[in-house]
Amino acid sequence: MHDSVPTRAIRKARRTWAKYRFDQTAARVLTTAPLSVRGDSPVFLSQLCHRDVAAYLLAIKSLYRGVGQGRVMVINDGSLTGDDISILAHHIPGIEFVDIATIDTGSCPRGGTWERLVKIIELSHKHYVIQADADTLVSGPIPEVAECWRSNLSFLLGSDCGQEVAPAVATARLAQGWVKNFGWDTIGVLSEALLDGLPPTAPSSYVHASSGFGGFAKGGFRFADLEFFSDWMRAKLGEGWDKWGTEQIASNYMIANAPGAIVLPFSRYASFEPHVPPGDRPFLHFIGTYRYGGGVYRERARQFLRKYKSNSRRG
Repeated sequence: MHDSVPTRAIRKARRTWAKYRFDQTAARVLTTAPLSVRGDSPVFLSQLCHRDVAAYLLAIKSLYRGVGQGRVMVINDGSLTGDDISILAHHIPGIEFVDIATIDTGSCPRGGTWERLVKIIELSHKHYVIQADADTLVSGPIPEVAECWRSNLSFLLGSDCGQEVAPAVATARLAQGWVKNFGWDTIGVLSEALLDGLPPTAPSSYVHASSGFGGFAKGGFRFADLEFFSDWMRAKLGEGWDKWGTEQIASNYMIANAPGAIVLPFSRYASFEPHVPPGDRPFLHFIGTYRYGGGVYRERARQFLRKYKSNSRRG
């Protein structure tokens, strides 16, 4: 049964109000003390747009506190203003900015955060890289992430049906079932449904995960491998491979086939969805569809801001 027009209008109004309340809370991060930045590793890399500056500061300040050190880099998607850059430079001393137009994606698509993945692969030749979306938030200790960095092991943010690195054919069978039984035809699902046809000589592990948070081990990745996977998918999907959402498939594939890669424990690291109770998970990725549901994102932001301000005063 489809929603009626009034029902959709009510739902939209509620989301608009919830977003407004979250934005009001998130803006308080602008009154907090700058990060105390130290060390050159790991490299924290995010792609950022103007509308997400406050949320990103919540994300990076909470994540940085959890790891304890490192460099911070931001890919400017072209929408950051001079004021945005000044704000970020104040709150994150030493932050480095990369113009998205300077990133050569080779035969891979442009847009849809592909530039971010290409830059990560480049940086990983000499650095451990942690990618975090602006809509992520750390609200407790994250020793698993710090240990992956120290041990130079890549990590993925798994899902309820992707909690370990496994043969890609397993995800292909799941995706084929989603297409057949539920009619799901997003480019991500269609891409995963093809994974059982990978060439015999190609790496063949995969995890149905989120690219909103990931760890890329130093020395664990080659751009040639990314181009190979992208070219293979494009041969199967044509222009569909240029759609938003394909970068996540490529990111999952690259990390899953990195030496020693792990999936962070789902009981502690997850994307915020209605069927995944937030519980006491110290890390949540508040994906757009459900971002403001139940006020969880706003409340966790409030809790973090209280702790951050308290710790800053003691420091």
